[in-house]
Amino acid sequence: MNYGEELAYWYLRLNGFFLLSNFVVHRSDGVRYTSDIDVFAIRPPYVFEPVGGQPDDWDKNLASELKFGRLIGVICEVKTGVFDKTKLFQQKHLQYAVGRLGLVDPAQVPSVVAALNETPLLDINNTITLCKLLICSQEEKSKAYITRTLATAEDFLAERVRRFPQEKYADRMFFSSQLFQFVIAQVHREIERRENRPNPLRMKEAETALARRRPLRRRR
Repeated sequence: MNYGEELAYWYLRLNGFFLLSNFVVHRSDGVRYTSDIDVFAIRPPYVFEPVGGQPDDWDKNLASELKFGRLIGVICEVKTGVFDKTKLFQQKHLQYAVGRLGLVDPAQVPSVVAALNETPLLDINNTITLCKLLICSQEEKSKAYITRTLATAEDFLAERVRRFPQEKYADRMFFSSQLFQFVIAQVHREIERRENRPNPLRMKEAETALARRRPLRRRR
């Protein structure tokens, strides 16, 4: 994975998703050239974890858009530079992807893909949400997919670490991603600097207290 795909991966993972990265779309019926999908993600309805896995820990906008609390499948494209919008979420790749996600009956895949092709989010029987998500370097608006910037993903990662600074720093080497380890280390350093920074108000209070303890010199 490149750095953008890693940011996308961890953004979704810390929002309660199980993921598959760089999924290969093989040449097959309807697919002339081998391609890949940057990130696949599935989120069950009852995700919970004591550290970082509770309702207040999720990205509230994402939770609202995707309706956390139901079964969710995400097909995510990641772009770190200039890209051709017409090549995003091509129908032949969507069909391959929806079949691989396994959230709908194979017989329903063509009709589901046809519907998903026209919308960023597809509600299936009020129990399943399918989503096309683009994570890229610039703000993008589209009626065909939902978007997040790489900066949004990075900020979310850092904020999650700030919520659990001791736990994340103590366990940083258990995370397989060097990028996420670096984010944890950055936040740790930021907190250390803030805690060690001189506080002008406290310095003034200390000076006043010291002055009060000094004995007055007698005039001769």
